[in-house]
Amino acid sequence: MSITLNSATRSNRDWKTQFQFTDGDPDSPTYGQLLDFTGAFIAIAVVDQECCQRILATTDNGLISIISTGVIELDVPYSQMNLCAGSYRIGGYYQLNGDTVDLFEGDLTIQQGIPKP
Repeated sequence: MSITLNSATRSNRDWKTQFQFTDGDPDSPTYGQLLDFTGAFIAIAVVDQECCQRILATTDNGLISIISTGVIELDVPYSQMNLCAGSYRIGGYYQLNGDTVDLFEGDLTIQQGIPKP
């Protein structure tokens, strides 16, 4: 597990954020370097307190983009950010060359946003 994430955003808004990842394995020859996600499947899920999935963002569904070496962007549109205010669990992983590697896990706080007109 590379990092623990504690973040907050608002409901009723687009949620766009970028993440940067480096190789955290001290035994790896690329230790400390930005991860190369070329060709990787990346997924980030948000689940509620009952472990029901509320958001699934992946490179396949277009909600995650690989921006550059080590940098991905999560872009969840307003239409999917209809979450009630509260605390959620969030986690991400990637698959590349037959390996599945955890990127992060943590908590996401949703603050009540004012509805868009």
